[in-house]
Amino acid sequence: MRKIKQISQQIKELYRKLSDPYWRARYRYIHYYDKLPLDEKAILLESEHGKKLNGNIYYILRYLARSERYKEYKIYVTCRAREIKRFNEFLSAHNIFDVQVVVFLSDQYVRLLASAKYLINDTSFTVDYRKKQGQIYLNTWHGTPLKTLGKSDKSEFYRLGNVQKNFVCSDYLLFPNEHTQKCIIRDYMLENICCGEAVRLGYPRNEAFFDGESAIRIRESLRLRDKRVYAYMPTFRGAVQRGRTNKNDIYLLFFLYELDRQLTDDEVLYISIHPLARSKVDFRQFKHIKVFPRNYETYEFLNIADVLITDYSSVFFDFACTRKKIVLFPYDKEDYWSSRGMYFSMDELPFPQVESVDALINELRSEKQYEDNLFVETFCPWDGPNVSKELCDYIFGIESTGLCTQKIPNNEKENVLIYAGNLAANGITTSLRSLMSTIDLKKRNYYVTFMTEFAVRKGAGLLTFPQEVCYIPTTGDMCLTILDRIIRKLFKRKLISASQYMKLLGHRVHQEWERNFGSIKFDAVIQFNGYDQEIMLYLSTFQGPKTIFVHSDMLKEMEVRKSLRKDVYHYVYEHYDWVAVVTEGIIEPTCSLTRKKEHICLVKNAIDYKTILQKAEEDIALDEETKVFPSHELFAEVMASSTPKFINIGRFAPEKGHERLINAFYQNWKENPDMYLVIMGGSSRGGGYAKTIRQIKALGLENNVVLLCQVLNPYPILNACNYFILSSFYEGFGLVLVEADILGKAVVSVDIDGPRDFMQKNGGLIVENSEEGLCQGIKKLYEGKVLPMNVDYEAYNQGVIQEFEHLFQ
Repeated sequence: MRKIKQISQQIKELYRKLSDPYWRARYRYIHYYDKLPLDEKAILLESEHGKKLNGNIYYILRYLARSERYKEYKIYVTCRAREIKRFNEFLSAHNIFDVQVVVFLSDQYVRLLASAKYLINDTSFTVDYRKKQGQIYLNTWHGTPLKTLGKSDKSEFYRLGNVQKNFVCSDYLLFPNEHTQKCIIRDYMLENICCGEAVRLGYPRNEAFFDGESAIRIRESLRLRDKRVYAYMPTFRGAVQRGRTNKNDIYLLFFLYELDRQLTDDEVLYISIHPLARSKVDFRQFKHIKVFPRNYETYEFLNIADVLITDYSSVFFDFACTRKKIVLFPYDKEDYWSSRGMYFSMDELPFPQVESVDALINELRSEKQYEDNLFVETFCPWDGPNVSKELCDYIFGIESTGLCTQKIPNNEKENVLIYAGNLAANGITTSLRSLMSTIDLKKRNYYVTFMTEFAVRKGAGLLTFPQEVCYIPTTGDMCLTILDRIIRKLFKRKLISASQYMKLLGHRVHQEWERNFGSIKFDAVIQFNGYDQEIMLYLSTFQGPKTIFVHSDMLKEMEVRKSLRKDVYHYVYEHYDWVAVVTEGIIEPTCSLTRKKEHICLVKNAIDYKTILQKAEEDIALDEETKVFPSHELFAEVMASSTPKFINIGRFAPEKGHERLINAFYQNWKENPDMYLVIMGGSSRGGGYAKTIRQIKALGLENNVVLLCQVLNPYPILNACNYFILSSFYEGFGLVLVEADILGKAVVSVDIDGPRDFMQKNGGLIVENSEEGLCQGIKKLYEGKVLPMNVDYEAYNQGVIQEFEHLFQ
């Protein structure tokens, strides 16, 4: 009865979401995708998700709408609902007719997204977009990059997934110069996965700079014929909030006041800034400063300027083709650079840089005194007055325009997708990183995938993977109809089994693969983390060799983690080609979850011992998010102490056995009060960290036990300790044992399936799986009766490589 009530509440929540335009669009899109045929004569254009009608999209649309060659096509352009009147008036004022404005996320919009044969975008479509067979997609992007993109943007690298997918789905990618082509292909990791063509042609928007007659008309209409016109286009800093004033607002106001005071009546400055930033300024108070008129396209109006003023905006790459003067005004260069990376220093640019209003005024009134030939040759090599015509006529197959195109590089090696989980600083992430550092990365192309939502807090760990490993973040939820969602809720509430769920909804689950990875051709898939049940299911639909790893005794895990379902594991273990266990000790419980015993194989954890040794030499350092008990001061004192230090590493969860470890330590501490215990782990479930603190206080061990939660580099701390002891009730392998041994520590483990084989083969000490066993283990370590195992990890890894390669045979 309780479950029925919960389902009823979920259904009510579902209907609430139906009032949200985004959710309505998702439901409709999946329906139209299934039902609507491709409209061979429909063209959908979109700029910045419908927020603007300018730039490349405007100039392409203008050519399509005015050319007799495309009269038989139906042309649509996306806009936001609040902008529909302005868009229509703008098009009419520019004599652009026979173009239908479509509201973003409306019913008509999702119909077109699902059925229009031609799609043209300068950014990306929504995360739900799946390219339909037969659709032709042109992505123009929206600027030559100065600021780093994709994986080179260290602050946002884990959010690149949807843009990356849109690039992968594109039949044509427009690159205005070799720099842009190189940066986008490299930093969105498009090599070997993108089958589209690189079109090497100038940006359509730069056509405006070759239209001298238009510039004269605009100057005359605005009575600017005898005035010197300056255009100021600063970069949007991304921190403006409605109703609040921040540092950038104050800087802008100060500079505008000073500029207005110093400009003369024969000078006028037009500024183009973000609408929210513009709302903070009353331009009526200025005599010589005005806002870019909204009735002109941005570059159409910029063409009248005598001088461009900007900072970090890509606009200077475009404006350079005019050979007019450009002045850089990066008044906050140090602050901005600290938060955003650049592909090259601004000092490498030929343009003068100023940081004060006086210096800016001086440059505005001075003649151009710099040489920009090389810059123009590098960044504006293919600009011209007929770019839109050349591009469209090629894309639509109207005529052979002689465009220079290239295929995205492909080394023709196998592509392997590896699901990494949540990238937490735990044994599974460490194991994957070690595997990637051990195998031959030149043999295949490896792509690590993860959910963007997980990586927001934990994605920094991805930066520690070998540079040769590419990655594909995914984002968004499954795109389902209302009925599909009800079925999914029934599955999540355990009212239908995994096999029933896949029978009813398997086609939708497979569409999740298409939504996330588009048209990428993978030759094999590895579900490495062995958890995340919905991910396990949708990867099971991959049509090719697939492997799922098992890192623990999943039967015991199910006893602790009630969300884990036996029916799900039974289903996926029978539908993957290989079920790879990381240690012999968990083969037996894994066998009980599948009838296909022949699918089970052994692939041990690789050990990146060189990196461990290297990181252990770094200084001990805690991170901002690290929690310390009882204090940083005691932690520092313990690390500096020469007295015996025991350490355990494992998340603060019941299965790690911290309670019995602390009790065992307490028994030894009463006889030897000079010893310390350090427990270091990741985030806990169910308040494990707080429970451990209460236990320590109850035993009066606040001065001898230190807890550390979330440490990015644990190895210097491990290296500073003397002994390692494993107290878990169960483990898949117990990777931390190996890490301690690599650093020459004496190691003891309780007698459990995962570590048992490794410890026995290498002469390690195993004690009874009990509190008393741990007590004896601590005593033997303290008395110096346990020696390091000193395993040959190079030989060990060679065996792991052979086991891993077996998955591809």
